[in-house]
Amino acid sequence: MKLVLTMLSTLLVALALSQAAEAKKQTPVTGDNAAKVEKTRPPLDNTPTGGITPADAKAAPATDGSQYPPALYLNFQ
Repeated sequence: MKLVLTMLSTLLVALALSQAAEAKKQTPVTGDNAAKVEKTRPPLDNTPTGGITPADAKAAPATDGSQYPPALYLNFQ
């Protein structure tokens, strides 16, 4: 029984040491890398893209009150 406890404690110490050595080897990802990524982004312009419009822009008036085009009615007879 004493031999088993000695083997288990030795295994535990070896595992703890290997984990500590592995943790020292790897460099953690920090906010420093995120700052470098932010510096490489292009500057933003004030032109609207997609459905996003600036707050001071006026919306175009709708012609028939619908934002979708008319449906296609197809007869396959």
